[in-house]
This record gives sequence, structure tokens and C-alpha cells, in this order.
Amino acid sequence: MSVNAHANGTTAAQLEEHDSATHQACYLFKPAIDPYQNAQHPKKKRKIAKTPSSTIKTTQTPFSALLDGVERSQNVQFRHATFQELWSKQQSQIDEIIGRVNSNTLEEVADFVRVAPELYSEKLLSGLIVAGPNIAGHGRLFEQLAERLRAETNGPVVILHSGEASNLKTVLKQLIKGATSQQDVNEDLILPDQREGLKLLNYDLQILFEHVQTHHNQTVVVGFQDSEAFDGNLLSDLISLFHAWRDRIPFILLFGIATSVELFQEKLPKSTIRCLQGTKFDVARVEESLESVFTATTGETGCGPLWLGPGLSRVLLERQKDHVQSVQAFCMALKYAYMAHVYANPLSILLAHDIDHASLQPEHFEAIRTLPSFRRFSEEWLAKGHVEMVRDLLADDSSLWKTVLEQFKEGQTTMETLIRTLEHVETIHLCTHSNTCLTRSDLYVRAMAGELASSALIRDVLLSIKKMTSDSLDDLLRSISSIADMELSDLHNQLRKLLNTLSSNGRPLRSEHDVRHQTLRTTVVAQKVELSKQKSSLSKDDATYSKIVNSVHDVLQSYFTRTLINPQHLFLYEVFIYDLKSPHRDVFTAKPRFAVERALSTPHDYLGCECCKALGEGLSPSQPPTAILYQLYLESGALINIFDLWSAFHAIVGQESDNDEDQQKALTIFYRALADLKYMGLFKHSRKKTDHLAKLVWKGL
Repeated sequence: MSVNAHANGTTAAQLEEHDSATHQACYLFKPAIDPYQNAQHPKKKRKIAKTPSSTIKTTQTPFSALLDGVERSQNVQFRHATFQELWSKQQSQIDEIIGRVNSNTLEEVADFVRVAPELYSEKLLSGLIVAGPNIAGHGRLFEQLAERLRAETNGPVVILHSGEASNLKTVLKQLIKGATSQQDVNEDLILPDQREGLKLLNYDLQILFEHVQTHHNQTVVVGFQDSEAFDGNLLSDLISLFHAWRDRIPFILLFGIATSVELFQEKLPKSTIRCLQGTKFDVARVEESLESVFTATTGETGCGPLWLGPGLSRVLLERQKDHVQSVQAFCMALKYAYMAHVYANPLSILLAHDIDHASLQPEHFEAIRTLPSFRRFSEEWLAKGHVEMVRDLLADDSSLWKTVLEQFKEGQTTMETLIRTLEHVETIHLCTHSNTCLTRSDLYVRAMAGELASSALIRDVLLSIKKMTSDSLDDLLRSISSIADMELSDLHNQLRKLLNTLSSNGRPLRSEHDVRHQTLRTTVVAQKVELSKQKSSLSKDDATYSKIVNSVHDVLQSYFTRTLINPQHLFLYEVFIYDLKSPHRDVFTAKPRFAVERALSTPHDYLGCECCKALGEGLSPSQPPTAILYQLYLESGALINIFDLWSAFHAIVGQESDNDEDQQKALTIFYRALADLKYMGLFKHSRKKTDHLAKLVWKGL
């Protein structure tokens, strides 16, 4: 506080008697008493030399030891490295496929934006991208589109989302901020507050206009990723505003449409539609992308050494069809399948290409002897009379290791041949020009289940070969020339010689099974008309061609019978085929309500304590208070009296004493457990009776 001595009539001597703090301005700070202020400082820790990060990475792994905990740490790391190697191969293929899935659409949109500055129009140039109902895949498409346009066009690219578009000012702020922040690294960003002259609001398009003039931008691309989720009035106002500024700011609009262009037009008024000049772009269907990813990772030669079983493959495909999800969701499920197999199966170490006998433990060989495929393999050799060989497999680890190496390689070769046969079946189906739809995933699931060899599909394919013309059969044999069969090659050469002799005629040859070589014969017997089929006479060339067709049919039939075997009959199929559905369902189709009900009804299943295990299903004070209250909740009716519920709870939790402090503690625990049940939505307060609770959830319903 300042004091004027002359005004108060005081002398200098009197002023000196006062403390300096009484007549000077100051600030006082009184910290709170710190209970730890007088505590001793912690002792300095002894400095230890840091271990190199490379050593830590090699000694620590997220995988745990199997074989009852006796698995060596080297084998655990080996399994983890095997998983990384297997999935890195698949991930590279997936990235390549996803990158080229939308390549045609990206190229068309980029050309449209590139040519747009040369096309002067009184309307706003807009691209209508029909991306399909898979909303989850729209984000990836517009990310690729933004990266492509930013690299090839002269101007900013801004992608708007409906979740961030509450009103017109908010959308304009995001647009201006996103457009002005995209610039070269060497350029300085000029904020709206730093501009000279009149200060503009941060949602004024004049800021964007000055930015376009400064950087000499030719286009300003504005993308609406989920345009149908935008408010209709908001979208109409934006289009009208962009149309008013079209002579100063070269706007190009891109609309992501999930349904159809017609439904999108119905959302906008006619006055707004007249402001747009649209160009439609179609995107590849999600089913096609999914089929490409599935084929590249599972149903194609060279995608081994691990394959998905029929049950898990069917679950993954049905989940994608029932719940419209992106391709990335399928890739996540596929990666989890790879991880779950290598994580939980100690024999997955055999999938490594550099495995040797010294890496295996005696427990590994014992695990191999317990496999169902080993039992089948031993029974087959016993049926052939090789008793000594089976005895060596059961007693000698070295003999078992040699057999495992041979049979594992043979199993891998058999699986590759099976996958290659599926490619030939698909090729033959395409050459027959059948109207039925056939996908590689459907063929893979049937083949892995061992149902394809005897299916009606193979019979129809072989029957269609008999009805092929000479030109179609020639194309077919040329397409499946990869089948290493000398007899099939000879038949193709015979067909070529036959066609060369008839090159001047121009009429294709037809076999005896063709419909044109069959006639209907009508006879009347006892006033009844009978129809019978009769084959017409064949020419010499058609008869020769019929023999070739029949031979091709027999060769392909034997080839399908030999290669389309049941993979579950192979030795060690448990190692290179993963077909467990329960881990996938627990993770990707979880049941939270069932888990919560089970945890509250039988808490021992999750806690694993001995006190709850001894009592079984009964109530005990050792159980969590919320679990006790939930079990009492299940025994009550639709209306629950709070006092009765408290009395029953206190009888279980409270002690046999009249101490008020114990009752207060029990009441506190009761209210806390009651709040937990209310938070989970199990009850609500009744309006009819203030001291009652209304039950909302019944167990199992």
C-alpha cells in the first residue's frame, strides 16, 4: 500500500519507524502445509548399464510358453518369428490388392479433376461416386482419392464428414482451415489474423479466395465422403454458396453415394440440382474386393504353408455377407486366425522353413503322437502290414522326425495341387459359359470339406465338356495346359490336326452328346403319344471329334478324383490347416450380456478363488457385493422393495452385531452395489411406489 507522507502531515522520522512492508505494494503467497515436505529425499538409485534395445527385442516376446510351461524360450521366439514371417507375406499381398482395387475409379476421377479447369461452365462441376452400401469402405476410398489428387492437381483437397458438419459456419471453418493448411513445405502459412487490411471472420470464403489467388490454384476439390448423411438443407446451402463463388473460386465437388444417384437427387431441391453438372463414377463392389483378397491369401497357389479350414472360412465369409463390413475387417479376422493358430499350437513351429531336429523337444514328439491324423496314419500302415515301422514311430523320435519331414512336405504338395485344381475347375466353368455363378471362395470351402469331388458341380462341369464345340474345347485345352498330363497334351494335338483339316469349312465340330445331334421321335400306341430321343447319324469328322471329347472327359474325371481329396485325411493336417471357430466367435462376435450375467451369477468362473468354489452356486459373504445383490435381484419379482432387498443383503453381508458402524459400512456397500446394477440398466425407480424398484432385465431373455 502506498502512503503519502506530505498529505498526512507525517515526518520522515515517523516513516522510518514503520516496517517497509506496511507502506509498499506486495503480494503474499501462503502455500498449504505439505505433509511430505519434511520427508527424506529418496536415495539415489544405483546406475545400471542399459541393455541394448536389440537384445531386449530378442528376449521378450508376446507369446507364452506351451507344453505345460516346459517349452523352451527359443521355441517361443521361433513361433513368434514364424507368425511374423507368415503374416508379412500375406500383408504384402493384401496391400497390393487393396491398392489396385479402386485404381480404375481413382484414375477416372483424377482425369475428371485434371480436365475440369479447361471446361468452363455456368454450373458447378461435380463427381457422383457411387461407392455402394459398404460405408466402412468409403473412408479408405476417399483417403486414396485425396492422396492421388493432392499429388497430381494444383489446388487443395478437403474431405468433409457428416459427423463434423453441425451447421453452415462449422463446415465453412473446416473447409477454409483444411484448404489453407495444404501448401508446400518451403512456404509460410498466412493465418487470417496476420493478413493486412480488414479482419475477416474465420468462416468467410474471402479468405479462401485470397489463398487461391496467392498460390495460383486451378481447382479447390471439396469431397463429401458420406453425402447422404448430411442434412439436406445444409447441403443445399453449401452448394448454393459454392455456386455463387464459382467465378472467383474454382470449386469441384465430389459426392460419395451409398445408394443411387436417383435417391441422392431426391434429397436436394430442384433449384440446387440445377446448379450442378454431375458425372457418375462407379466403384468396384465390396464382394469383388473381398473375393480378390480371399483368393490371394487362401485360395491361390503359393499362399501356404498355412490354410484356413472349411468351418472357419465359412464363418468368415458369412459374417462379411450378413454384416456389411470393409475388406480391412476381413483382413483383421484373417490375421487373428494366423495369430491364434501359431500362438496356441506348439506344433506350429513345423511351419518354419528352417526347422531342424535339434529345435524340437521330446514333448513335441509326444504331442505329434496324440494327433488324430497320426492315429489314422498308423492304422493305415498297420493295415498294410508295416508293424515294425509303426513301432518305430511310437518308440523312436528320430524315426518319427524323418517321417514327419517326408509327410509334411507331401502334405504341402498335395494342398498346392488341390488349390491348382480349383483354378482349373473355375477355368473350365468359365469356358463352358454357364449361367450359374461360381466363386473361388465357394470352391475352396467345398474342397477343404472334402465335398467337391462328389458334388453336382463337378458332374455338371464334366457334362458340359461333352457338349462343347470344337472351338470351345480348343480354347479350354489351351487354358488348362498347365496340367502336367501327357495324355491330355496328345488329345490337344489330335484336336488341332483335326481342326486344321477343316479350316476351310468354317463350321465347328459337334460331339454326339450335342443337342443338335438328337431328334425327337413321336409314336402313337393305343391312342397314346410317346416321345423318344433318337441320335442322328454323325459325319466322319464329328465321330472322330466325339472320341476326342470322350477321352478328354475321362482324363479330367480321373484328374479330379485324384486331386480333389479330403485334406483332413492328410498326416499332420492339424499343423497346416486351422479350423477353430470358437476363438474367432469369442473375439469378433462377442456376447457381452452373457458374459456379464455369468460373471455376476458365478463369480468364481472369473475370480478363481477357493472361497467361492467351495460353496458352488450358493450365496456367501466372500462373493463381490454386486454379485450378491444381482442374485437376490434374480429371485425377486417385477417390483422390488428396497427395504426387503437391503434386509436380505444385510443378512448375508452384515455381522451378528448391533454396532452402528458395521451397519453403516454394510449400507454403504449395499448402495454402491445398487448403483452398479443401475448403471448396467437392470432396474429403474418405480413411479407407482417410491420405495420400490422396477425390474427391467430377466436373465436369459
